[in-house]
Amino acid sequence: LVASIGDLARYTDAVFLDWIDDLMVMRVSARDRFPLSDLVELERDPTNKDRLGSIFRTIHTIKGTCGFLGFTKLEAVTHIGENLLSRMRDLELLLNEQITTGLLQMVDAVRRILAGIEDTGQEPDEDFSAVIAELTRLNQRGPTSLVAAAAHVSAPVTAVAPPALAP
Repeated sequence: LVASIGDLARYTDAVFLDWIDDLMVMRVSARDRFPLSDLVELERDPTNKDRLGSIFRTIHTIKGTCGFLGFTKLEAVTHIGENLLSRMRDLELLLNEQITTGLLQMVDAVRRILAGIEDTGQEPDEDFSAVIAELTRLNQRGPTSLVAAAAHVSAPVTAVAPPALAP
């Protein structure tokens, strides 16, 4: 138990520093677990659920941690990125050149924000609204998946009888 306000402050500072350390470990993990080669491999097989799941989990973990710690910029970038990745994982969207570019922008933004947190303990003053807007635009697109295409192609065709000839 905490005996005084001073003890509480020291305890809170220690817990916060532990969380920052955990976040920095995640930064290294994100760099190691989300190399650009993952996106290259995803371009080769945009329906690879294992790779999509791995990328999604990395972004999801960063989003959850930064939200808890109050890193609002990082949370905003990873939240919309997570939504886009979720739609890709569910095969509602397929990776294309525009989505690849958006995901690369997200990865770059996440790395810059985490580097700022590591250097100063705070998010950088940089404005990431353009990245968020682009990811939002990409996420608002209609389904482009194989599932949607297959549903359209395999829709039952109703046979229509030719009109009867008048006698």
